[in-house]
Amino acid sequence: MFARLFGETEELQIQNLTKKVALTGIGIVCYVIGLVFYQLSLETVGGIFGSVGGIALFVAMFLWGFGAIKALFGIGSVGAIFSGNVVIGAAIFVVCMLAAYFISLVVAFIGIGRYIYLRVKVAQERR
Repeated sequence: MFARLFGETEELQIQNLTKKVALTGIGIVCYVIGLVFYQLSLETVGGIFGSVGGIALFVAMFLWGFGAIKALFGIGSVGAIFSGNVVIGAAIFVVCMLAAYFISLVVAFIGIGRYIYLRVKVAQERR
């Protein structure tokens, strides 16, 4: 399952997961900073950080979910969806986008756990 979702080898998995985990971490940190500033009655600064964090998390969840949709359902590219009928392709694309957001949280937790496991494993092998 991990090979299908995150890459064939452990090195490739670490490389792919590093980008997604970093973007997710940046989004969470910005969102939390925005919440802290908002609670301190600095709505403008809190709103800016909250918006940046929300956008980063939105993009990160899209990356986690759409990557899983492509791996699980075998959709190679977005162009393949639209290759036949444009109307049916657009409907399939919307369904894929909605499914990506529904499963993105689960895949993100699995991916972050896998990333931590691989980093610990690599650190133990270097000793």
